[in-house]
Amino acid sequence: MREAGTALVFVAASVVAGVALAFPMGGLSRELAVLAFTIGLASGVLAWRGIPAGPRRRPGAWDVALLTVFALASLRAFLWLIHPVGDEWRVLSPNNLGDLSLHLQLIRYLASGVSFWPESPILQGAPLVYPIGSDLFNSLLLCLGVPAERGLIWAGLAGSTLSAWALWRWGGAFAIACLLFNGGLAGFAIFQTGQIQDFQSELAWKNFFLSMFVTQRGLLYALPAGLFLLSLWRDEFFRGGPRAPAWIPVLLYASMPVFSVHAFLFLSLLLAAAFYISPHSRRRLLLLVGTSMVPATAAMALVTGMFSAASGMRWLPGWMQGSGGAGFWIWNFGIALPLLVALGWKTLRARDPEALCFAGAGLAVFLICCLVSFARWEWDNTKLFLWAWLACAPYLWDMIRPWPGTLRAGTCAALFLSGAVSLAGGLDGRHGYALVRRSELADAAAALQDVPPHARLAVEPDYNNPAILLGRPVLCGYEGHLWSHGLDYKTNWDALQAVLKKNPGWRDVLATLPADWIFLKGPPPRAIPLGSPMPASSFHWPRPEGAPGR
Repeated sequence: MREAGTALVFVAASVVAGVALAFPMGGLSRELAVLAFTIGLASGVLAWRGIPAGPRRRPGAWDVALLTVFALASLRAFLWLIHPVGDEWRVLSPNNLGDLSLHLQLIRYLASGVSFWPESPILQGAPLVYPIGSDLFNSLLLCLGVPAERGLIWAGLAGSTLSAWALWRWGGAFAIACLLFNGGLAGFAIFQTGQIQDFQSELAWKNFFLSMFVTQRGLLYALPAGLFLLSLWRDEFFRGGPRAPAWIPVLLYASMPVFSVHAFLFLSLLLAAAFYISPHSRRRLLLLVGTSMVPATAAMALVTGMFSAASGMRWLPGWMQGSGGAGFWIWNFGIALPLLVALGWKTLRARDPEALCFAGAGLAVFLICCLVSFARWEWDNTKLFLWAWLACAPYLWDMIRPWPGTLRAGTCAALFLSGAVSLAGGLDGRHGYALVRRSELADAAAALQDVPPHARLAVEPDYNNPAILLGRPVLCGYEGHLWSHGLDYKTNWDALQAVLKKNPGWRDVLATLPADWIFLKGPPPRAIPLGSPMPASSFHWPRPEGAPGR
């Protein structure tokens, strides 16, 4: 408990200090990074001295087995997260083609010294509406000379280590399996095809490890920090365990919106449930929430553009069911839904306060996410489904564990086999997808060396445009990012497309683009200040095939 808490406090304090110092110091810099990490280290030392050591828990055979699988999966996923093959930068997962491009842009953009709170690097005239905590931590590393690609790998391995511990601390081997192997029935196709692949990749209920833990970088901090808080509150409010110094949960909870808005929302609902169910804890809960309210609100305001970002929240019964009917739920979730219904019935009958708080909150969120979409892209509900599923995990195991051995083993096989097949297929060594040529990046960097680092560029809005990967702010970025972030991008997008497609009058539109330079990929790549004469032949916009959806 002490070691993980210390590491989490170090990350949270470093990022909070980085954001706070960037305002008066005009953006990130090497000096700021040194100061931010110093504050983080000092906070970590205070946390080490304040967090009670607690009893040492010895892992059993299944714990060791699942921790080993988690370690192997994490090593495979993050050591090859982004890697060179010849002249190419490749990513292991196709899910990361679009996502990792955005993170590389954010890391380099923030490290360039842009004033805070920054404008969005993917849309001119819009505020940055994104939980940048994990990327800002990597930006601080970049300011100290750690290359962005290497920093991504380091952060992935560190976050995996903390997450494995937090999952085990929260719910043992079963909770680890719930993250690694969630799935429905699709993976049972292995018995028909004899092939190992990610059979869930096209479904709504995808493998969490592949689709979220590896791609959603905020989870590298939010998952272990959120589970650390759940374990802390479970021990303190329901089991009479030792308390950590009050400032530690305040720091981790109040800073959570900077890393993951969804994690913050779930933790807030959990605290509301604890306030209702545990009367003897209300004084401490009021102190925690009251102390956290101002900084947490400020953090939410920053990552939502002062609450201006379009939420996309709407009534959507059936979630992504469409015309699938009951078959959608059976195919996606398998026996998970009947087990959760049984858990809800058991929890209501037993009226155990701890289970009512944690499992009850998880089941409530699960149900709400089946009826309401919380983002423009309904799949983003999965970011809340994840927390609901993990909150229920220890209590689901408490229900299954007393069952006869054969029934218990069969239930776990039915619950996890599909996800295990998908995990193995998604981490297959034959995978690897080209992101960009390294020589293309080098040529683009040379072409942009005389362009001010914060000048707004008009570029072809591909996810892997070299200017975007180099962290340059652009007029319009990749449309999947613009749409899913709830940005009003159509005006700029239509004007840019008129130029790219050389529609009638495109030269007049070009003269009015709200950008400083236009970047042409070439070959050779060129950066031309807007207003310079450019023949029509200057424009050559080759479109890559198979661009990812997001």
